[in-house]
Amino acid sequence: MATIQQSAEIGAHSRLPPRPRSELLPDQQAFHDYFHATISEKAPHPGASERAGNTLFPTLAVLPKTGRTQVDMLALLEEEAVGLPADARETASLVTTALFKSAYVTHIHKMMAIKQKSLTEAQAEMLARRERPGDLNEGCELAWEIAHHLLEVRGPLPQELWDRGNQRFGLEGTIGLVHYVSLLAWTSMGMNAADVPAPGSVE
Repeated sequence: MATIQQSAEIGAHSRLPPRPRSELLPDQQAFHDYFHATISEKAPHPGASERAGNTLFPTLAVLPKTGRTQVDMLALLEEEAVGLPADARETASLVTTALFKSAYVTHIHKMMAIKQKSLTEAQAEMLARRERPGDLNEGCELAWEIAHHLLEVRGPLPQELWDRGNQRFGLEGTIGLVHYVSLLAWTSMGMNAADVPAPGSVE
């Protein structure tokens, strides 16, 4: 995981570098405060809001009302998507971010999965390379199949996948998985537009 200093350097190399709060417009300042308070509450590990503030926030702050919706969606998904375990969620997240070649978002979710032990390092690395690990558990394998269909096969989700999703994750977990794929696609495209690089690619 990038340090706060590294995240500042990453943000500085993007098309939308972070700016001091005092330089933001009033509605952006209000969103700035909400963003950091929400991230600190939902991701309480040290430095999370600062890292996100240096990398994700500048893109979201361009349209602060829309950006707040994106932040709220993440917080609400964690609350409502009961039945969807962290390993399945991170599997679907990496399938999505890797497809969109979003360097920073893929790196963050890969490191989160490893740090939280949701996935092994080898599994996370393979997913980040758009490869399908052969040793995923049943829930992660199903999450991979659903995310892959939604993103790459497209069209209606097959009845068999729908039934398996509901059986494994429940209706709330299955729909939550769909929303996670949508949210990570949204985030990946925004970060790609801003050209936010991955740690290690910034000199």
